[in-house]
Amino acid sequence: MRVENDHCDVIGVPAAPTQLDRLSSAILRQGGMARVSLPGDVVTWAAARHQTLRQMLSDQRFNKDWRQWRALQDGEIPEDHPLIGICKVDNMTTAHGADHRRLRGLLSSSFAPSRIALLAPRVEQCVDRLLAEMAQHGGSADLMSEFAAPLPTNVIAELFGLPDEQREEIVALTYSLANTSATGEEVRQTRQRIPEFFRRLIALKRGQLGDDLASALIVARDKGELVSDTELIDMLFMVLSAGFVTTAGVIGNGVLALLTHPQQLHLVRSGQVPWSQAIEEILRWGSSAANLPFRYATQDVEIDGCLVRRGDAVLMAFHAANRDEKAFGPGANRFDVTRRHNPHLSFGEGPHSCLGAALARLELRCAFPALFGRLEDLALTIAAEDVVYMPSYVIRFPQRLPVSFRPSVA
Repeated sequence: MRVENDHCDVIGVPAAPTQLDRLSSAILRQGGMARVSLPGDVVTWAAARHQTLRQMLSDQRFNKDWRQWRALQDGEIPEDHPLIGICKVDNMTTAHGADHRRLRGLLSSSFAPSRIALLAPRVEQCVDRLLAEMAQHGGSADLMSEFAAPLPTNVIAELFGLPDEQREEIVALTYSLANTSATGEEVRQTRQRIPEFFRRLIALKRGQLGDDLASALIVARDKGELVSDTELIDMLFMVLSAGFVTTAGVIGNGVLALLTHPQQLHLVRSGQVPWSQAIEEILRWGSSAANLPFRYATQDVEIDGCLVRRGDAVLMAFHAANRDEKAFGPGANRFDVTRRHNPHLSFGEGPHSCLGAALARLELRCAFPALFGRLEDLALTIAAEDVVYMPSYVIRFPQRLPVSFRPSVA
């Protein structure tokens, strides 16, 4: 049975990320596909069921090329809408077909699991340094700014070849771009500042090319493997920002989950559940990629009884899909580190699956055991309901996470 768009109930997506659980439940009740209205009166589809989203991620009738978005091409989406800066880019994440293979091929060897495994000592050293600095500051800290964000930022910045003095600026720019509550003026400023940042970086790196990802991409542009300066800038930004923002979010979400579920934490700390298994549950339940825009229909597609028309945008509702009872059972909403069947979609699926998955898992497997092993009596210093999240319905993680602890003598 086909369901026309006009006859579907439209679910409002709240700007506040604290309502994400309620939103995901509402979307799942609609079935595999639901109509949603994003802030700014942007009406799209949302793929919510685990099986529906999983199939769509590999369905060639949908791609991520923003030029396919009919509402954008028709001028219905203003250029200063917060989603524009996220969607309107030309890099590996929005390419498809031969272009996607070309761009992914430039990076795939650098992120091969065998090569990432060699980074373990460097990641562990970074963890050790950050925990030592936290201990020196006393028995309290903001876990986000002093550990969760610096760890993946420093790791990807080293691989990328980003100078120390520029790391704080790119973190601020990435968070600004992800802010879906930004004003039109803030959106315009961010979209102007990002290419300016990378033009300065490119000029700096050209004079001192090295064995790093930024240098490799600059050389690829010089060889014609990247077809424009815009593509080079967008690729540089994609590698750098994607390399830290989601992993920082998972660390923050994971610490919050464990501290608010002490019985689950006990199972891991006592050795009854291995950290590797707990981390997969953290990735499922606490994924920072909540609702990623967009996949676009390249033709009329009937899916789960709904007619998605050519040019329609589909929000990828990962948070909802990772809580789908049809995939994870009746306890899908529960944080449960004993969960063994855990086919979460937090790293995507299909051709656009996350290239940095091995690096993210490495960082998480170094971070969590050290964090909970070396900071005794780790606890929140505010109520969980008072945690302030990033102002975004695209990504979800705490802006700040105040904690207290006792540094371990060991």
